Amino acid sequence: MPSVRPNFFIVGAPKCGTTALYHALRQHPEIFLPGAEGPHRYWIEKEPLYFCDDLDIADWVRVSQLEDYLALFANAGDAKRIGEASALYLLSASAPRRIQEFAAEDVRILILLRPPVDWMRSWHHDCLTYAHETIGDFSEALAAEADRAAGRRIPKTSGYPGCLHYRKAARFSDHVTRYFETFGRERVRVFLMEDLNRNPLGMVSDIFDFLDVSTDFQPVIERRNDSKVLTRTHLWEFRLGRKLGSMQRAKQFLDRIPAQPLDWYRRAMLRLAPPLSDKRIDPNLRKRLVEEFRPEVERLSALLGRDLSHWNEVASVPAA
Repeated sequence: MPSVRPNFFIVGAPKCGTTALYHALRQHPEIFLPGAEGPHRYWIEKEPLYFCDDLDIADWVRVSQLEDYLALFANAGDAKRIGEASALYLLSASAPRRIQEFAAEDVRILILLRPPVDWMRSWHHDCLTYAHETIGDFSEALAAEADRAAGRRIPKTSGYPGCLHYRKAARFSDHVTRYFETFGRERVRVFLMEDLNRNPLGMVSDIFDFLDVSTDFQPVIERRNDSKVLTRTHLWEFRLGRKLGSMQRAKQFLDRIPAQPLDWYRRAMLRLAPPLSDKRIDPNLRKRLVEEFRPEVERLSALLGRDLSHWNEVASVPAA
């Protein structure tokens, strides 16, 4: 069994630029992040989700066996930093402790955040895209949280039933506090999605310094995880994983298909991809949610030592 273990983690939050960061970091010659080039290998290697079993994530979505998890790092070679990027770890109460018990010494944690109201709408849209959520109206999905906490109204197609509690998931101060308390502030670095948007190379250089790798390297940074790209390139593979009961089985199945027929099939599925829903929030609902989350934003601002008062503005922010 491979003995290499990761020594850094991008733990989330999802929909905050973690995919763009993953692609930027894995270009560095001193960094190894697992991830195959083929789309049907992509998610299970990029986001194994091994340490967040408390979120009731279905086994067909995640890597649940230790041997399979360690195999992801078998080709790390002599990389100085070996990591993975499971963005749901931030939402998990048990992941920090499990990571600490398992990971190599000198582990480092990276967190990206965005305004909680915009995050909830973007996450709701993402869950709809992958059929984890079936309530299309955002306000109705929020109203269903009490039922879901009691185990009711959980979609049969959902691989993430523990992630449909939108308000709880958006209490970022609680999640960040868990990581600070588990690893110490010196081993955890928190960035904002706006940092990545405004000065991506500067932010990534800071991360290279935090990971103790060369800051001279400049990666190519592209916007990733756009919903249109996700829907049109990965959704059909994700649904195949659900049908087969395992993303790894889906990967093995697709590996056996010759490249040309597989490409034809993917192109056909692209043409059949459904139109995406509007991610804008009703202005009245946005106003109520901004006021509801104002204390949370203030707690997070104090925790990070950053002025986040602009997160309390009612004006709409694009929900990427």
